[in-house]
Amino acid sequence: MLASDGEALGALLAPDLRYVHSTGGIETRASLLAKLAVRQVAYRDLAFDHLAVTRTPDAALVSGEMRARVQLGEAMRDIATRYLAVWLRRDGAWQLAAFQGTALSPG
Repeated sequence: MLASDGEALGALLAPDLRYVHSTGGIETRASLLAKLAVRQVAYRDLAFDHLAVTRTPDAALVSGEMRARVQLGEAMRDIATRYLAVWLRRDGAWQLAAFQGTALSPG
């Protein structure tokens, strides 16, 4: 995401991805990749803390906190969220199938 590498990111995102931002906005795989490709959204900094993982052979639930500095058009925004991500192993490859972020209070 930091490199805006659509090809690499596309391989990691499930075709049926449901990405729910902390603002409540929803992205599909196609819409997220399109915004990154034209730099409508550009991640400048990205950090993850307090990670917890629960795994089965073909699924993993990852939760934690994400802090990001994101450029949205001309505006820069600091984001702090607590999130849950669902990774599924399909045909031997791990893909992000769902992401839900909840905004944290600033500070």
